[in-house]
Amino acid sequence: MNFRVDEAEGTLLAVAVLGLVALLCFWGLGDIPLLSVNEARRAVATREMYESGQWLLPYMNGERYLAKPPLFNWLTLLPAQLLGAATEWALRLPSALFAFSSCAVVYVLGKRLGGRRVGLYAAIILAANTGFSMFARRAEIEMTLTGLSLLSLLVAWPYLFGQGGRSRVWLSFGLIGLCLLSKGPVSLLFVAAPLLAFATLRQPRAGAYLRDVPGWLLALLIGGTWYLVVSLRLGWDVWSSILRQDIVAKVGGLQGGEPWYAYLIYLAGDFAPFWLVLLVRPRQLWQQIRARAELQLLACSVLLPLLVFSLFTDKHGKYLLPAYPAVALLLAWHWSGVRDSLQGWRRELMTWLPPLLLLAFVGFYAFFETRVFAYRLQALPEIEQALLDYPGQPLYSLGTPDMRLVYYAGRTVAALKADAVAEHAGEDALLFVREPLPKKLDWLANCTQTRFAPYLKRKKTALLIRLGPTCRGTPPAQPG
Repeated sequence: MNFRVDEAEGTLLAVAVLGLVALLCFWGLGDIPLLSVNEARRAVATREMYESGQWLLPYMNGERYLAKPPLFNWLTLLPAQLLGAATEWALRLPSALFAFSSCAVVYVLGKRLGGRRVGLYAAIILAANTGFSMFARRAEIEMTLTGLSLLSLLVAWPYLFGQGGRSRVWLSFGLIGLCLLSKGPVSLLFVAAPLLAFATLRQPRAGAYLRDVPGWLLALLIGGTWYLVVSLRLGWDVWSSILRQDIVAKVGGLQGGEPWYAYLIYLAGDFAPFWLVLLVRPRQLWQQIRARAELQLLACSVLLPLLVFSLFTDKHGKYLLPAYPAVALLLAWHWSGVRDSLQGWRRELMTWLPPLLLLAFVGFYAFFETRVFAYRLQALPEIEQALLDYPGQPLYSLGTPDMRLVYYAGRTVAALKADAVAEHAGEDALLFVREPLPKKLDWLANCTQTRFAPYLKRKKTALLIRLGPTCRGTPPAQPG
């Protein structure tokens, strides 16, 4: 079989690939509990906005949370309003929609670059990707930023290459404004910064795009209004701690941090085995990039964010996710070219390996994800069920509570230090403690209502302890 892509067969293949991508993004989206602390942070903030009706100022576990702009929360509130609750499905739906649209967009761009085959490979390479597919099914901000920045590039594409008018530029800037409202100024690293680098390669339309004052005003109007309103209400000093903790510390912290090449390792893991094609005729690919402006823009969209983020102290694979569509397009371009130069079983292998891997990813999320992460999930519905017997009772956590506990508890969870527990011994309340129980709290050992094993990690357990009159334990006498 030659993976032919004439008009009729190509349309059928495109439908089949996008159908598999849809299964990967949406199948069982709400059937699995929240898997990470970050996912739970978005979920708790959305639930508290939904329950309070306060959409301007996000709160998380009862405390104001302004570290991230609220666009993602607003998007999750829409399906939550329809369902009447901030469920896992409602919380993850925006990510799934943006992931599916991103695969559709790279198909369109790939088709413009090199024909339908390149578009199909680009969509498959993006979807059959460990990092991309995971965040396609998670209630996290990164996929929203990925989808919006890619849509901004798609809209500007005809103008940048001499095929569209300025109305597309303004729509592109409107999407940049939404990027700003999803993750703040860092989002410019995935749109404006690559275009700035592209403009230095003697691309006059990219320069004209960046000099469009009305476009930038539109982006600032959309992306900056929330910041202005919050500042006028709470004062400009409200941002100082966020700048220190969420930006300065991540960019130039003195401790921790992975080596500068960490993102290369992340990319190699997520795009395996497709990146191996770069070892085949790399000089030819470089010459093609130098000869074609569209490929130069894609290269700028990968290399500039990679360089900047590699300089930051705080590194996480998800930070580079908005660059993944451009990586997929470049790999698809080269994969298709190398495949066409081969014969026999090597050609067949390169033809069918991508769709088979996509099938494997779909199968994993459909049938195996819950089993693989069972140790993270088992306690969460058990916690939710156990707390139904104690509606309205105050819930405390020994130490800072995990946001997954807060979400499934369905209420705020106040943090307590071990020395302060005795002060609440007479209160009709609940205390959540990760085992082992500290020695100074041994007096609570007989007050355990429920034990959760495992709790979020293998071989880790936790206790739900009932305080108040029913607890027979006696706190130690306080000195003095």
